[in-house]
Amino acid sequence: MAAEANAYDAWFRAQVKAALEDARAGTSQVQVMQAAQALIDATRQGQSKP
Repeated sequence: MAAEANAYDAWFRAQVKAALEDARAGTSQVQVMQAAQALIDATRQGQSKP
């Protein structure tokens, strides 16, 4: 069981390290929230029509 925990810990740390070193441009929180709001608004408009 300890070996599994150690293996998982090593895998997890490697994933975090890779994510932190990733130089690709990400999506900002503002962009995500704007897209979510647009989806909510579109859904509400579609539901309000008879």
